[in-house]
Amino acid sequence: MKKRWISFLVILGLTAGLAGCGTQSQAAGDTKKEDTQTAGDAKTEEVQTVRLGVMTGNSDHWVAEVGTEQGIFEKYGIELKVTEFAAGINTIDAIVTDQVDIGNLADYAAINRLGNTQDDTDLRLIANFSSSSTGKLYVNPKEVTSLTDLSGKGLVTLAGTVWDYWNAKTLEQAGIEGDQQVLVNVDSAQAALGVMTTGEGVAFWASGTNAKKLEEAGMEPLLTMDELGLRTDAYFITTEKYIEDNKELLTNYLKAFQETQDWVLEYQEEAAKIVEEKTGIPQDQFLENLKQEKLLMGFSQDTKEHLNEIKDWALKAGQFEKDFNLDDFVDTTLLENGGFM
Repeated sequence: MKKRWISFLVILGLTAGLAGCGTQSQAAGDTKKEDTQTAGDAKTEEVQTVRLGVMTGNSDHWVAEVGTEQGIFEKYGIELKVTEFAAGINTIDAIVTDQVDIGNLADYAAINRLGNTQDDTDLRLIANFSSSSTGKLYVNPKEVTSLTDLSGKGLVTLAGTVWDYWNAKTLEQAGIEGDQQVLVNVDSAQAALGVMTTGEGVAFWASGTNAKKLEEAGMEPLLTMDELGLRTDAYFITTEKYIEDNKELLTNYLKAFQETQDWVLEYQEEAAKIVEEKTGIPQDQFLENLKQEKLLMGFSQDTKEHLNEIKDWALKAGQFEKDFNLDDFVDTTLLENGGFM
């Protein structure tokens, strides 16, 4: 798919996650002895560190913060070390360079990375933890009033992430081809907000806090994911070796994550206070974000079909050179061990 690219190095608005990429933490699998009274009156003497890479402000981020605050991860013998990143795809780089043990990423980003490294990667998807189809395409109303107005104008993207997929499907829907496809490449959603307000970009897919900021800047929604027939699933990913060495630890991590999800849904107001304190997301915005996202823990047949649909599209679009079997890069044994499947 031919397109013109405009790249910007945008410093304003970068998340703390990029600077925090090198956060030091106890090595995976190292343990320390503690006599710890945990949530639910459970007790464990061995605490193991799990280094988690999250997308700033995403559900995995605030579940990690709430679960730590409530002692749920501690209950399962886990000391969670969290490092924030601008996009889920960045967590894969952190896994490969041994900066984190587990990362999160969206469906297209997973397929794109696996497709392009299929012959020399041991990355494995281990669980689908959320799903959403509530994103909207926000546009500058002075520049865009219909999809066809995007021809020759800047559609903002984060290269290699799910934004590439959303934008490609948007341009397909609009019937815009070749050199009239203009993608403005930025390195974070926060940077995208800056590009939109300066006029370098005229359209950006957003939800939650980012959508609210765009609305405050005068941008208006033009298209929804539902109208485009899209949904976005988020996954945990790690390596085959880490799974082999830490089966019980990872199973407990998934249990703790789901227990925290359940707690958040039951005690939404209290969770909102914790999230605001830990992440800066206003309580009302957190509660609105929570309505827009389905929290889950599993790897259903529907999930596999969803990923295979994206894979088939990406292969046809030339995103990678050859097909691959998705099952080769999915490991559900942890979910099975934890009673999720």
